[in-house]
Amino acid sequence: MTKTANAQVTLTDEALRAIYKDIAQRPHIEACGVLLGTLDEQNNWHVAQVQPLRNTFSSPVYFEFDPEELLMVELANPEQIVGVYHSHPTGFARASHTDRENMQRVNQQQHIPWVWLIICGPFHEGFEQQCLEKSITTSMIAYHHYDRDGLCKVHIQLEQVQLEK
Repeated sequence: MTKTANAQVTLTDEALRAIYKDIAQRPHIEACGVLLGTLDEQNNWHVAQVQPLRNTFSSPVYFEFDPEELLMVELANPEQIVGVYHSHPTGFARASHTDRENMQRVNQQQHIPWVWLIICGPFHEGFEQQCLEKSITTSMIAYHHYDRDGLCKVHIQLEQVQLEK
């Protein structure tokens, strides 16, 4: 059983919409990209935007970024990549063995404090609209691999929009 971290990842409505749009455009392969935002003093991730990236394998069970494309995003958004997202179109509702290895390698061995967001399918026609109408994150799981606690789930929340009076 995976532990739950005290940290959380907060997504803006814009970021959530961009993730769902990306998945809707490629529902049969693992859609993937990076999360752009900030990491606060309490080690909570705040995701303001996402940048979809090409899955060089075009696979329903594996993703890999084009290193040059990732570098271009890093150069255009210095120190703003706070994580990665990808979909599981087959509906696998947890991190795969490969996901876990990548999380450990990046978070522990490379000391990159990314959060990992997985969106679980299957992705039927109308998935994007249904999710946006309900602003749901129930099909999402977030993880981070900590040095001391190992792989932990991270709570996901939507940014609360402040309405002016």
